[in-house]
Amino acid sequence: MSLMPLRVQTCMTMLRRPIALSAALHLMIGVSLVSAQTVVVRNAPPQATIEFVLNGSVTATATVGADGFATLTATKSALGDREMMDVFVWVDECGSTRRVTIMNRVEQPPPAEGCRRSQVPGLFLLQRISTILVDIETGSPTIRLRQGQLPEEWLRPPTPSGAKPPRISIAPRGAILFGGAETAGFGGFGGVLDPACGDVTGCSAGRAISFAGGLTYWFSQYVGAEASYVRPSRINVDGSGDRFRFDSDMDGGLVVFAAKGGFPIGRVRLFGTGGVDRHRATFTTHETIDDTTTIPGGTTTLQWRTEGWALVFGGGVEVWLTSSIGIYGEVSRLGLKGVEDGVGEAETDEMITALVIGGRYRLGRR
Repeated sequence: MSLMPLRVQTCMTMLRRPIALSAALHLMIGVSLVSAQTVVVRNAPPQATIEFVLNGSVTATATVGADGFATLTATKSALGDREMMDVFVWVDECGSTRRVTIMNRVEQPPPAEGCRRSQVPGLFLLQRISTILVDIETGSPTIRLRQGQLPEEWLRPPTPSGAKPPRISIAPRGAILFGGAETAGFGGFGGVLDPACGDVTGCSAGRAISFAGGLTYWFSQYVGAEASYVRPSRINVDGSGDRFRFDSDMDGGLVVFAAKGGFPIGRVRLFGTGGVDRHRATFTTHETIDDTTTIPGGTTTLQWRTEGWALVFGGGVEVWLTSSIGIYGEVSRLGLKGVEDGVGEAETDEMITALVIGGRYRLGRR
């Protein structure tokens, strides 16, 4: 019996083994890659540190490149024996560090002490092959999820040079200071001082410019609360008749507490306001009567104060020129309803219309 066929068969068998081992190794590596969740962060500050927290544990870290991208792959799967899991996503801003936290829907994320935390709206399906693109360009991060590799167009730099674009594509939230000039005579204060003129035809009221300022806090881009103070300039009314003349004025201010609802459209936010105000006003009248042959003349001063609560509502628009500076215009209806502060019977029950134009300043980091 010849040994040649046996030697040839043995050599061929030995040759097949490395090929089979190599194929098996490539298959194992491929399975390992598609079984690990991957997070790609976009529009992050260059050289910032990115942490990937999966079900409470830091599973990967990376440094952001000059193009604003960082890629993190979980060192271990959070699925265990499960094939998929419903998760929520949070993004924390902690100085030069950004943290992407993914938790199953029945557990809360670890505390974010000293960090600004934003939750991405929505419930997401996490699988072994999931890849998540997190865009942190604005104050409200957004994500895009793909079961598999991300499309190439999702990974393109924001600009050809790789520079990060201006971080102002949506109206901001958080604490915002504002102040502006208000036309207090816009269809309103004339009604408040009508009693000062009475039936005197030669009576005129001067319009006033008021000043308003305060603080708004937007809990999200859609819901906020506001406290403000309106300080009208002193309003004068002058009149005269047969053998008499008078001048009246009103001086006071309003404190306004209101809830706000907004609808952002990029740099622009439309908003509505509703709440209450507390007003306090002082009315003063100086009247001079000329001497007659039977009645001596003289000057009399009358004064009363009113205060009370009333409703406020209105709306307007704000436009953000930069991430911190914006302008706004607002039309409001403010109630002046109150009784005299004392033993008198004077009372105020009016609605005034105010048009405010001013500026806004965003406090803190965006």
